[in-house]
Amino acid sequence: MKFLLVSRAGDGAQLLKVIEREGNTVGLHIKNKNRRKNWEGLLPHVDNIDDFVDKDTVVFFDMSGMGSIADNLRKRGIFVYGASEYADKLEDDREFGLEVMEKAGIKIPETKTFTNLDEGIKFVEANKKKRFVFKPSGDFPCKLTYVPDSYKDLAKFMQFVKIKFAAKVKKFVLQEFVEGVTVSTEGFCNGKGFVRPFNHTVEVKKFMNDEIGPATGCSGNIVWPCDEDRIVKEGIGRVEEVIANEGYIGQLDLNVVANEDGIWGLEWTPRFGYDATPTLVTLFKQDLGKVISDFARGQADELDLVDSYASGVRVTVPPYPVEAVKGDTETIAPHAGLPIIGWEDVQGDCYFYEVMWDDDVGLVHSGGDGIILCAMGESSNPIYSIGHCYDVIDKVSVPDKQYRTDLSDVLVDMLDEVFEYAK
Repeated sequence: MKFLLVSRAGDGAQLLKVIEREGNTVGLHIKNKNRRKNWEGLLPHVDNIDDFVDKDTVVFFDMSGMGSIADNLRKRGIFVYGASEYADKLEDDREFGLEVMEKAGIKIPETKTFTNLDEGIKFVEANKKKRFVFKPSGDFPCKLTYVPDSYKDLAKFMQFVKIKFAAKVKKFVLQEFVEGVTVSTEGFCNGKGFVRPFNHTVEVKKFMNDEIGPATGCSGNIVWPCDEDRIVKEGIGRVEEVIANEGYIGQLDLNVVANEDGIWGLEWTPRFGYDATPTLVTLFKQDLGKVISDFARGQADELDLVDSYASGVRVTVPPYPVEAVKGDTETIAPHAGLPIIGWEDVQGDCYFYEVMWDDDVGLVHSGGDGIILCAMGESSNPIYSIGHCYDVIDKVSVPDKQYRTDLSDVLVDMLDEVFEYAK
């Protein structure tokens, strides 16, 4: 078969590499010109989508923001997995995403939408007894989603946003903080609804041990297939009819807080999750290419997964978690070309991000934000699955590598809480 991955920065490239190793013809199209070094020398790059695509090609997308491209390809009769304009709106327009939850009967915390930072600050100061979380709508750095300690803390942070990002933050929500455990539930959609089973993910976002430092996309996670428990039934399971009506094909994830009072919807992720999807794929019993092709062609009716836990620990180098402006971090911390040593013996347990091939050195960092890999482990025991991640990290040598070392405790504690509230 023939597959094309359309990507903003190449985040899903290793999934494409897996598909190539399964015996398929593949191409990688990276839209961000500053990230086209990613996976250079490791995968064939495609400059123009139309030059590669024909009626038998399966095109899949690894991130939001490219829904119009996906929908146009579908109109031309091309098989497409992931991405749509509806999915973009679901993730980027927080108000719309919350409306979808409410209409489906999913509980949400008290939430107010604003288009003016001054009005938001006044609201915070007028509701001093409540704790709100600041969430901008659109594609923004993770650090701009802010969970404060107090209303004063939040008001001052919003003043900072006003000074630094006012021109970009056109809309945002203030959402009441809900105590509980954060868990996401994902379903694979075949255009007619969800294909079973669902899967749950717990992840930590803070960069440093003990939940210190800036928020990142993901510092570590555990993902596992789940029954249709309370979290599914009171959460993502309630939008099956909506998704069927949209004809959406791809992954859909609902992030919630679970506590004694119920399941509280927070936000949608209608795309691959990083690092959740790379870890989940280690549980696939079928070839990844066949899974994506079957969904894109409307032929998928089941998802065959190993009943186990898959874990991931993210490994980075400075200046991460600084997010590159126009792809340029070399002036902050020159690291393009940084050698990655010892990966050969554990490559099956590594999901690589910003890498390329140098004929003289071998595998090197391609530059960007400083994200090298996600070390992965799988076991029927979640502690062992995380432990294997650390074994992998010990064998891969990267100068100045950085990662959290407390995830065996943190993630397993979160897992125990999820089981308590999922009953």
